[in-house]
Amino acid sequence: MRIGRGRGISAALVAVVGIFLLFGGVAPAWADAFTVSGVKVDVRAASAAQAREQALRQGQVDAYQRMIATITTDADRARLGEPSADEVESMVSDFSVADERASATRYIAGRTVHFDRAKVNAYVTARGASVVKGSDETVILLGVYREAADAPPQLWDETNPWRPILVRTAVSRGLFPVAVPLGDLEDVTQTPAEKALSLDAAAMDALLQRYGADSVVVAEAANAPGQGVQVTLSRYPRPMPSALAHLDSPVSDDLDAALGDLAAHAVLAIARAGKPQAGSPIIGSYDQLAILVPVKSISDWVRVDRTLRALPGVRGVVLRASRSDVVQAAVQYSGDPEALRQAIGRVGFQVTPHDGYWEVVPGGEPATPPLQ
Repeated sequence: MRIGRGRGISAALVAVVGIFLLFGGVAPAWADAFTVSGVKVDVRAASAAQAREQALRQGQVDAYQRMIATITTDADRARLGEPSADEVESMVSDFSVADERASATRYIAGRTVHFDRAKVNAYVTARGASVVKGSDETVILLGVYREAADAPPQLWDETNPWRPILVRTAVSRGLFPVAVPLGDLEDVTQTPAEKALSLDAAAMDALLQRYGADSVVVAEAANAPGQGVQVTLSRYPRPMPSALAHLDSPVSDDLDAALGDLAAHAVLAIARAGKPQAGSPIIGSYDQLAILVPVKSISDWVRVDRTLRALPGVRGVVLRASRSDVVQAAVQYSGDPEALRQAIGRVGFQVTPHDGYWEVVPGGEPATPPLQ
């Protein structure tokens, strides 16, 4: 990982690069627990039309299995049993197709399937099960990756494929508030991969204090080429329950698919291990709002972040991008946006709505242009 030496570019530049690597840009791109992407289908039949129809139904069933595995516990999945293809289709709101290929008797494609949240919850609750409740604990996720069991660990490295997948999945699922480290020079030097894996108390406490979080979860993904990927979860300051600490992926020939599958299950395990929210709403039942906050230092942002998290209806605050004078973030909230705007105003922040985002300024400082 390359880090600039110049004082003027180090923290701000590394922060922006790190967040762009995690999220692919500044603009919020939110998914939810009821959308399943990357569903691959490959079906042979008597004709191309029959193969496509069978692939459609098979893809929806496969997507349902992946979705239900991320929003329910093992015990509840046993209660649900296996729905028919018609039952699954009744819960689908829409889908999209990519990379279609067909012959006279074969159909191959990738699908993204969107499920109707209300219909899924009705199906689940009618069978005596429920979706997993979220946690109120703000979590710092550290995704450590090993290319092989004996390979050196990667954490902040640009070549680490696991950390961005894990964070994106946690943010999109919305099961608990996520604090995303900047990955700047201070983070890199203070918490190298080795200290993360050992849950070094000084390094962990420094992260918790810097980002105003409640816990740090280290998810170590070790790849065994040809055999699959294993993930070990550890948590600070409270330990991760042993029953939730080890995960294996059944996918052995597609690293991205394996990491995506493991990220979904890791996020579910972390949520189950956290402190449940009082009166927690159904997952996915909140909105997201992009905000722009002028700052003079990271400590300014931490104070703003903590203030926003304490407001009624706010589920979490996620850092999106940063430079030395401004932070872009997203507020996860439930309820009326006007009520949120008024609540922000009552704590002394000036709110100015713009097209696609709000500017939130403590003390009414001049407007700052969006990050480019």
